[in-house]
Order: sequence, then structure tokens, then C-alpha cells
Amino acid sequence: MISTATASNWRRLGANAELKLTTRANKRLSDKVILPIEYFCNTDNVKFVSDFVEFVRGKYSIKDILYNVGVNLLNQKHILYKQHVQYTLANFNCNTIYEIGKFRFPSDEKDLLGIIYQCLQTEGEKNIKGSYYTPQKIAKGMTKDFVFDNNQLFLDPCCGSGAYILSLNDNVNPNQIYGFDIDENALLASTMNMLLKFHETEFIPQIFKRDFLCNDLFSTDDLSDKKFNYIASNPPWGAASKNYAIDQISSGETFSYFIVKAFLSLCKDGVMSFLLPEAILNTKCHKDIRKYILENTNLYSITKYGGTFKGVVTKYVSLTLKNDHDKTNDVFIFSDNKFEKQIDKKSFYSTENMVFNLLSNIDSDILSFVRKNAPYTLRNSIWALGIVTGDNKSKLLKEPSQYLEPIYTGKEIQPYTLLKPKYYIEYNRDNLQQVAKDEYYRANEKLVYKFISNKLVFAYDDNKSLFLNSANILIPKIPNMSIKTVMAFLNSQVFQYLYSTLFGEIKVLKGNLMELPFACISLEQDAVISTYVDKIIQGDTSCIDDMQMQIYNAYHLSEEYINHIKTKINGATKR
Repeated sequence: MISTATASNWRRLGANAELKLTTRANKRLSDKVILPIEYFCNTDNVKFVSDFVEFVRGKYSIKDILYNVGVNLLNQKHILYKQHVQYTLANFNCNTIYEIGKFRFPSDEKDLLGIIYQCLQTEGEKNIKGSYYTPQKIAKGMTKDFVFDNNQLFLDPCCGSGAYILSLNDNVNPNQIYGFDIDENALLASTMNMLLKFHETEFIPQIFKRDFLCNDLFSTDDLSDKKFNYIASNPPWGAASKNYAIDQISSGETFSYFIVKAFLSLCKDGVMSFLLPEAILNTKCHKDIRKYILENTNLYSITKYGGTFKGVVTKYVSLTLKNDHDKTNDVFIFSDNKFEKQIDKKSFYSTENMVFNLLSNIDSDILSFVRKNAPYTLRNSIWALGIVTGDNKSKLLKEPSQYLEPIYTGKEIQPYTLLKPKYYIEYNRDNLQQVAKDEYYRANEKLVYKFISNKLVFAYDDNKSLFLNSANILIPKIPNMSIKTVMAFLNSQVFQYLYSTLFGEIKVLKGNLMELPFACISLEQDAVISTYVDKIIQGDTSCIDDMQMQIYNAYHLSEEYINHIKTKINGATKR
């Protein structure tokens, strides 16, 4: 969980690695139970489910609970004693719980078994498994265009309790459906759900226990040559628990492995749709899968959603990919399944990390125009990280003394200036876990910026101050620009717009900053902007609007473009 260098530092400093790890807030250790409200079809059933889960929790195994609920539901459908149902149930080695047989379960839930299973797991268990099931509204939207009138085959490679299977059109034959998972409880639930969904048909559910990512996926049975017309899923998010070998994926991200494997399992003209974290669109670590998608698939659409799953703060999107050779130039953008716009895929190549920018036409035009009038970047500048103490509790003190000096955190960084420091530290480099070169901290002039922030916030320091690792250091080198003018550009509306439009991350990353385009200005323009900055640092903010216009003019932006940027920035500020 930690690097070799970090472990070495902890040993050198006498730190307890076990304590370090166990004291961190970690959802994987959480025993909290989360009720997935968004997964209910009828929220009037919430109390019933809560009471039922409270009744059975801890008394019986989860598998036995799910089995007996499923048997009850099959009995309510009057199909429990049909031959194909009895044959299927015989494969589960479960105990009968007579108390559960006395319940009358609600009949208006698509996936009551999935709801109960989620309620029986702790937050930690769900986090480890990536077990956050997809609401029916979203699953239905992702599969609504799948047609099955020509023996097309469907696969969910990590089917859970069967949300995507349940979302399929009713005219599909259950023998056209396949589901894989490694969670035996989820497999039981999805098998039961298939029997319930297709209660008028005699069939054996094709739900199998499989690790879809293993190379020998189809090697041992009659599925060896199987290709699928449709694949839809909500794969686990996070680092893979095993070392899967896929050349195109270097991040170790589980959902990236699933995307590649699923695409290779599509037949010609097949379609796949995956629900994924919003971070797939822009974060640097997911460049590998974006590159794979652009170079190997036909990225047909991206759908944005407004909410999140209960217990998960990450927003999500769905990507639809096609396996055809007639690759389109445009990708269709939807917002909660409502068409919004078309975007030229060429724009995804406009950043080094192939960010999937969901740009409007005017945003795309502005970015192209700015780049033509801005030849410089921060690539040749000096960058440094703030100090990692190894033990903030003992090394950061709140009162100054003879041997201590102030140290700033990201919270004290404001546009242009620093707030009063809250902490003091004894600056002994040998006693600190990670430090940059002393010459960077002690530079006569430097810029510092917040690392965790949804906008750019840069301050000026000429006091040779120290900073913690929630702040990063920049000593810029841009032709004809003083350090204060560079700061003015970085704090400007133009750069706020550029950064949020191009990247939209909550971390201000060095790689992204190095892609921002700086305009070519004269020494006279530099002197004017630098003078404005001096006034702002001294507390006179009356010149900010004039300074903003100087920067707009440096890019030769039209009034239309300026008004668009201001509107977008003001809208983001209000949110």
C-alpha cells in the first residue's frame, strides 16, 4: 500500500507503519450499512426492507437469506414447483428458513433480492467488491436500443444481481442472455431474478461463476468461440485485486481491463455500454483506456448523469462503444439520456492525456483560437512539492518559538496573497519524510498553488517561506513575463476557463498546468500587468477588472468569446 521509499522513510523516522494505515479513514474498513434508496422502484417499500433486514441480520447466512427470499418470490409467482425451476434450485446447497416463508414480499420491485443483498453487506464489503448496483432507470437507458429479433446474444460480464438483465426488453428470449460474476451470492440473486422475469418460459438461466478477466475465460466449455452482439455492465471501479496482463493497460484499473476484454468479446457490429466513474473522461491515470478506445473502437456516445450512488461520492457516466469499421467522426453527448450535442472526436486529441472534453462548438472554437495566439507553456519552469513531515501531529505546532518558523498549508493560499500561517515547524531536513531542494523553498520569488482545488489559486511568496504538501511550488519561465505577470495569468478568468474546460479535475496537476497556453506579450504589457498585481497584493482590488481585460486582449479575444468565458466562469462560481 506504500512505496519502498515511503516505507524506508517511516523506518528512518521510527514511525509505525501499521498504525499509519489503520488510523486513516478507509471505507474498506467501514462496518456501516447503507440503504440503496436509488435502487428501489417504490420507496414505500423502504420500511419493509429495513424491518426485514433487521429481522434476519446476523441470524442466518446471506446466501441462505437470499435463497429463501427467492423461493418465496417464486412461490408468489406460482412457478416454484415447475420442473426447470426445481432443476435450477437443486444447484444451490442452501438451508430452508421457515420464518422467511411466512413473509409476503412486495411484488413491485424489479430486484428485491439485489436490494436485500446490498442491505446485508457493510460499506466496507461493498467497497472491496465494488458492489454498487445500477438503478433500473440507468440500466434501462443503456440497453433500450438493444434488439433481439435475429438471435442476438447479450452478456453482462459482472452481472451482480442482474440489473442489466432485468432491464432488457421483454421480447428477448432468456436463452439469448448470459451473465458472469465471481460473487456466489450475487449469482444466486441473478439466477432467481431471471426465473422471475421470464416466469412464463421454461429455461435454465445461463448465469455462470467466472472471472471474466482471466485469459482462459472460454477455454473449458462450449463458450470457447462465443461472441456477443451486446455487452452492458457496471464493472468494479478501482485497482484490480489480481495481476491481469493486458498490454494496453498500465494503470491497473479494473474497469479498464473490463472494457478491453469486453470489446474483444464483441462480434462484428456489436455494441457495448459500460457505466463508469466520471474520472474516465479526464484524469491522467486513465489516459491508457482513453487511448485504447479512440484507437480501437468506435466511440458512439457518452451519457452524463446527475446523481451518485448511495455511499459513493463519485459521479458517473456511461460510454457506448461499437465494433464496426465505419468509425464516425462525431460522438453523441447525452445528459440523463436526453440528447445534448455532437462533438468531433478530433478534439480529444487536443490534450496530451487525450481528455474526453465534452465541449460545445463555441468552447471548441475558443480553445482553437487561444492556442493559435499563445505559443508558450510552463514546460521549462521549475516545479517542487511541499514538505511531507511524516507526522503532522507532532511536528506541526500552533505557537511560534525561537527554533520554529512558519509553514503554510493549501488552506492559507488565496489568489495573489497568503493568509496568516496556522502552524510552525522546526525545519530539520533530516527529520522530515520528503522535502524538495532547499533552493526552491528559499527562492527569492516563487509562486505557490493549492493542490486540491476545483479552480486555480496561485499566491506570491518573496519571504522564502515553507509549505506543506497540500501546496505546490512553481518558479515560472515564460518569455517577457515577470513572475507576478505569470501569476496574474494563472489567476485570471481566461485561465480558470481554460483549466476547467480542458481538465475539470479537483486536483491541480503539474501535467495539466504545463499544457496551458500563455500569450506572447511585450515588455510594456508585462510592466502594466505586474503593476496591477503589486496593487492587488497591497490590498487594492479596484484594478482587477482592468487587469482581466489586459489578459483578454493579450489573446485577441472577441467580445463574443469574452462574454462566453465570463458567463461560464460566473456560472461555475455560483455553483
